[in-house]
Amino acid sequence: MRFAAIPEMTVHQHTLDNGLRVYIAENHDEPWISCRVAVRAGAAQEPAGATGLAHYLEHMLANKGSRRLGTRDPVAERKHLVRLRELYEQLRAIDPAVPGDPGAPRDPARAELLAQIDAANLTVNRWAIANELKQAYGLLGARGLNAYTSHDRTVFTVDIPANRVEAWAMLEGDRFADPVFRGFPTELETIIEERNRALDNPGRVLARAGAQRIWAGHPYARDVLGEVQDLLRPSIAETEAFFQRWYVPNNMAVILAGDLDPAATLELIRAHFGGLAPGELSAYTQPMPPLAEGEQRVDVVHRGDPEVRLLWRTVARTHEDAEALMLADMMLSNSATGLLDTRLEQRQAVRAAGSFPGMRYQGGCQTVWGRPRIDQSLEQVEALLREQVAALRAGDFRTDDLEALIANFEVGELRRLENTAAQASLLLDTWFHDWDWSWVCARLDRLAAIDRDQLVEAAQRWLGEDMVVARRTAGEPEVEQIPVFGLSELRLDSDSHSPLFRAVTSLPSTELDVQILSRGEHFEVEQTPAGLLYRSPNPSNDLFHLTFRRYVGSAHDPALAKGLDLWRRAGVGALDLEGYRRTLFHAAAATSLDCRRQQTDLSLAGRAKVLGEVLPLVVDRLRSPVIGEDERQRWAEEVVGKRQQRRDTTDFKFNCLKQWALRGEDSPYLREALTNDAVLALELPALRRSTDALLGYEQVCFYAGPHPRDELVELLGLGLPTDGSPSAPALPAPAYQPTRYVAHSGTRLFLLHQEAAQTRVGVYLPSAAYDPARSAVYRLFHEYVGGQAGLIFQEVREARGLAYSAHGGHSAGARLGDHNLIWATAASRPERAAETAAVLLGLLRELPAHERRFERARGSAIEKLVGSRVRFRGYGFTAEDWRLRGLDEDPRPRVLAELRHLGLADLLHFAEPLEQAGAAVVLVGDTTAMDMAALAGLGELERRELDELVAY
Repeated sequence: MRFAAIPEMTVHQHTLDNGLRVYIAENHDEPWISCRVAVRAGAAQEPAGATGLAHYLEHMLANKGSRRLGTRDPVAERKHLVRLRELYEQLRAIDPAVPGDPGAPRDPARAELLAQIDAANLTVNRWAIANELKQAYGLLGARGLNAYTSHDRTVFTVDIPANRVEAWAMLEGDRFADPVFRGFPTELETIIEERNRALDNPGRVLARAGAQRIWAGHPYARDVLGEVQDLLRPSIAETEAFFQRWYVPNNMAVILAGDLDPAATLELIRAHFGGLAPGELSAYTQPMPPLAEGEQRVDVVHRGDPEVRLLWRTVARTHEDAEALMLADMMLSNSATGLLDTRLEQRQAVRAAGSFPGMRYQGGCQTVWGRPRIDQSLEQVEALLREQVAALRAGDFRTDDLEALIANFEVGELRRLENTAAQASLLLDTWFHDWDWSWVCARLDRLAAIDRDQLVEAAQRWLGEDMVVARRTAGEPEVEQIPVFGLSELRLDSDSHSPLFRAVTSLPSTELDVQILSRGEHFEVEQTPAGLLYRSPNPSNDLFHLTFRRYVGSAHDPALAKGLDLWRRAGVGALDLEGYRRTLFHAAAATSLDCRRQQTDLSLAGRAKVLGEVLPLVVDRLRSPVIGEDERQRWAEEVVGKRQQRRDTTDFKFNCLKQWALRGEDSPYLREALTNDAVLALELPALRRSTDALLGYEQVCFYAGPHPRDELVELLGLGLPTDGSPSAPALPAPAYQPTRYVAHSGTRLFLLHQEAAQTRVGVYLPSAAYDPARSAVYRLFHEYVGGQAGLIFQEVREARGLAYSAHGGHSAGARLGDHNLIWATAASRPERAAETAAVLLGLLRELPAHERRFERARGSAIEKLVGSRVRFRGYGFTAEDWRLRGLDEDPRPRVLAELRHLGLADLLHFAEPLEQAGAAVVLVGDTTAMDMAALAGLGELERRELDELVAY
C-alpha cells in the first residue's frame, strides 16, 4: 500500500548560508499561498521567573513593528523606549499586589513606577503608527494573519494572494530583523485579559491541573500564558534577550505552500532573510524527570460538565513507539469502532468519552477522558475508562478494526492535504521534528505494517500503573482577580505611514482576476427524480461528498431536532448501532447530520466506489430506524441532564440573553425549545415518524466527486422508495420564517449575573432587511469596523487594552427579507465592562470618519474580494445561497465594480441611521463588580434570570 496523498506534493527544501531552513510546496489549484515562519522556541525555553515571556514576545512581534515599520521616527522614540525598559526592570524588584485581593492597597513604590510606565508609554506613543503590519497585510488582501506559541515552538502565519510574494518577503524579513517592542504596557493588558479568558474556560483549567502533575519538574508543566506573579513583573530586557538567543535563522524555518514559482520565491527569501545573522544555539531540551511511581490525583471545580481524565507519560513524536501509540489511541477512540466508542458512548454507559495522544518534541502524554451521565459519579466513569485501557493492553479488540483505521486515515489525509494550509502544517512538522521527506511520504506504509502485537506491546509498555487522574467537578470556581496596571488611553495614529509601508503597498504586482462561478463551467444544476441537483467534479482525487438538504428544521417542528438526535443512536435492519457504524467505518465512509432552525442537511463522504453501498443503508436507517424503548428513555434523561449542565456555561447564558435582547418572546430558546417534561414524554413511534417524515420533503442535492452524471443520478435513485409502489409527490418545504429583530427605543442594556473573571459584552444594532443591491457597502462597513487593524480592534484592544479579543462588523441576512445586524463584541474585566460597552456603542453609533482608514478599508475589501476563491466542494452550496438571496449569477464582479466607486461619504451615509437606531447591549458577568451607575448612563437597564430566557 502506498500513501497516495503526499507524493503528489512537489516539495523543495533548501538551507540558506545563515542556516535558515526553507520548505516550498507547489499547489496551483487556487492563487493563494500559505506562509509560515517558525522558531524552535516556546514556553519550555523561558528563563526562570519569566513565565509567559515567549507568548508575549509573540504578541509583540505580531503587532508592534520594527525600526522600519510602526513608527514615524525611530530615532526620536529610541531614548523613551530605553527609559521604558529601565522602568520595567525596576518594577521586577517589587512584589505585585496579591492576586485575589484587587482591593488591597498598592505598594507606593510600585504605584509610582506604574505611573511612570504609563507616562513613558504615552510619550513613546507619540511616534507610534498603530498596527501598521496588520494594515499592510490588509491592503495586500491577506487572510489568517496570526501567530501561536506552544511549549516547543512559536509560529507566525498568514495566507497571501499569489501575486504578493515579494511584499510578504519584505514584511517578514523586516519583522525578524530588528523588532521594536513599543506598546509593551498596553499589550500586557490584553494578555492578562487572555489569561482571564483561560480562567473562565473549564477545559483549560482541567488541562492545566493535569499538566502540572504529569510534567512535574519539567518546563512542560508551565502555563504558556504565564503565571500571574510573573505577568505582573514583566521584563522588556528579558524579552529582548530571549529574542536574540532563539530568534536566529539557524533556529528558524520559512514554509510556503501554494501557487508560486519555487526558484523565484527562493531568491526573494534569500534576499530578505539571508541577511539575518546566525547565532550560537543553546541547549533546547531539558532532562525529563521520571513520573512519580503509582497514581497521582488532582481535582478542580468549575462550571459545566464534570469530567475525569486519565493521563500517562508516553513518548516524543520521534520515538520508535510513537506511531504504534498513535494507532493505540485510535483503537481507543475514532468516533466509530474504538473501544470507548463501542463499549461506552454507543451503549450510553457514559455521556461522552474520548482520547488523544499529546506527543511533543521532548515527551508525550496519552489522555483518556470521560464525562458522566446525570445519574453517574466520576468514580464510576473512571472505572469504565480503566476497563477500556485494560482491554487495549490485553489486545481485546478486532483485528479488522485495526486494518480499517489505515483506510480511514488515508481518506482523511487525502481530504486534508487538498488544502495549502494543511500542506504548510505538514512541512512545518517535517522541519520541526527533523524528518526526512521520504520518511514522511512513507508514513502510511509504516502504519499499515504495525500489527496487533506491536500495538499491544506499546500500550503495555506505556499505559501502566504510573499515571495521573485529573477530575473536574461542577461548581463555582474561585475567581482569581488579577490587578490591573491602570494605563491611560492612547491616541492612536493610524493615518501616518512609514517608508517601508509605502514601499510594500506600492510594489507592482500582476492583477488577479476575480473568480466568476458559472453554470456549465464550474458546476451543473438540474432537476432529477431525487430533487434539484448541483453537481461539480473533484479535480484532486477519488473522494466524493454528497449532501441532501431539506428546508425544514426545529423552527417548524421542535420535535424534529430531537427525533434526529435520537436517530444518531439507531441501528438499521439486522445491524445495531455498533454494527452500522462499523460497516461505514470499514468502508472508510462518514456521515453527518445537521438540523438547524429551518434547514436539515444529511451528508455522506468517502471514496467514490462506496457510494452505492452506503447510501441505501443511510436512507433505510432514516426510514426505518431500529431503536428500543430503553434506549429512548436513557437518551431523554441524558438530554435533560446535558441541558442542566449547559445552563452553567457562559456561552449558553450569553446566547440566551442575546436572543432575548434581539427577539424577545420569539427567542428560539423560548419558542422553539421543548420543555424538559416534553422531552421526557416524547414517545418512540412519534420520534421514528419524525425522521421518516423528513424524507417526504423536497430536497436539494449537492454533489462533488468523480461520478459521471448518469451514474450519479442512478445512484441517487437508491435513496428513493424501493418497494415498487409509486412514491407520493414530495412535500414542499414549510414557509420560510424571516429573521426579524426587536426594534428598541434608544439603548437598552440586558444583564445576567455570573461570577467569572471576565464579562462578555455584546452591542447589537438591528439594521434594515437584506438587499443584494447593497452588498458592496455591507462589505465596506464590515471591513472598516472589523477588518485587519479595524476600528473595533484598534480602539478597544490597542488604544485601551480593554480586551484580548474584540470584534465587530455587519452580518447580512441569509435570505431576502432577513434583517441585517450590526454588532460588536468583547470580553473584559467586570470593573471595566461599562467602559467597554460605552466604547463599543460609541464607535457604532458615531462612526469616526477617517479618510485614510477608509482608503485602507476599501483597498482591503477589494483585495479580499478579488482573492476570494470558492473551492470545488463549495460550488453548489454557493450557487444555492445566491438563489436564496435572489441572485441569478455570481455577484462578485458587480460588487467589485461598486466597491471601486464607493467613497467615504457613501459609508457615512450608510452609517447615519445608526446614530438614532435602537441598540441592545448584552452583558453576562459579575454584576456586583460592574459600574452600574455608568451602565445606567448608557440606557435603560433590564436584569434577567436564566429561567426567564429559556424554556427548560
